Amino acid sequence: MKAMRLIDIDGPSLDVIETIVERAVALSKGSEPLAQTHTIANVFFEPSTRTRVSFEMAATRLGLRVINLDGERSSMTKGESVLDTLATLHAMGVELAVLRHGHTGICHELSEQLPPSLGLINAGDGCGHHPTQALLDAATLTAKGVRLSEAKVVICGDLRHSRVARSNVALLKRLGVGEIGLAGPEALMPAPGSGFDGLRHYDNLDAALIDADVVMMLRVQKERMDESDGGLDLADYHLHWGLTTERLAKAKPECWVMHPGPMNRGVELSAQVADGPQSLILDQVRMSVFTRMAIFEALLS
Repeated sequence: MKAMRLIDIDGPSLDVIETIVERAVALSKGSEPLAQTHTIANVFFEPSTRTRVSFEMAATRLGLRVINLDGERSSMTKGESVLDTLATLHAMGVELAVLRHGHTGICHELSEQLPPSLGLINAGDGCGHHPTQALLDAATLTAKGVRLSEAKVVICGDLRHSRVARSNVALLKRLGVGEIGLAGPEALMPAPGSGFDGLRHYDNLDAALIDADVVMMLRVQKERMDESDGGLDLADYHLHWGLTTERLAKAKPECWVMHPGPMNRGVELSAQVADGPQSLILDQVRMSVFTRMAIFEALLS
């Protein structure tokens, strides 16, 4: 039997996407989880707090058996490939693997080679995709009553290296969001043909925020930058692109602020905004568990 996989936002049908978002909201409001008896493995080759812990908590709440594998302590250090590692886990009884890896596109590559009966969830692949983050962001906004079809969503920051932005843009398009705006330094804007084509680009955050219903701030990913991205002065970045209370006032009064974490206070946004009444940052963290529960239910049912 072929297992279900979540590699990017384009893979699942719109019905599956909407079901996951609606189910996540229902679970957050107290709906009874569907008990599971499967075995899953969290296989992480990059540091992670929110994603890894929320996947583990989601699995535990559903009654799943969870294997946590740290890539740096696996046989990968002896030369074993990721493919062989996952195939080995599957031979031991693992039915679904949650994979985070620094190589862009690795989940697509593996999906063509893995045993068809092994499920796979992309928990972030380099600068590629992060579909579960986009789904939990949509669930967070849905729980807050945001009508996406009428909303203006602004995504600001390091768009060039952001798998979160790429997946969010893909999902917001599929859900029929009213308007998507992109804002960030020219050196950090997405390259042509990278999934952001056809969207309005703003050359300053102040203009982008006018009439915004939601602003998604992105982490500056210095670990993914090279010389071609140019030098980045963090104080200067915050001066021009950081979200402050003064800047946020240019958006709609009820504009929500989001950030996938980990955030750099004083760089992408000020502490006053991060901890303010319009911040959904901790709501996103809370919803991450319920959304990943809904994803497990959808893929393992």
